[in-house]
Amino acid sequence: MSGADRLAGITLPPKVRKCVDQHLGGIERAQAGDEVRRWLDRAQSLIEGLEAAGALNASTIEALYIHFDDVALARLAELGG
Repeated sequence: MSGADRLAGITLPPKVRKCVDQHLGGIERAQAGDEVRRWLDRAQSLIEGLEAAGALNASTIEALYIHFDDVALARLAELGG
């Protein structure tokens, strides 16, 4: 199951969903740990922007942070660190 599939229960506006899916895909396709961390940093910046804009409620923001962390940690484990 991909990271995007695991977000199926979270309702996001279409443009936000597209950005989130792109960032998740970047993490999942990363070939090295530094690439995973770079994509995670970008994802966290995206989430911070959504939070600052008031685009999503607090529970959705928190769920996105947790989800991205989980996906990144899983990818790092697959890559061996």
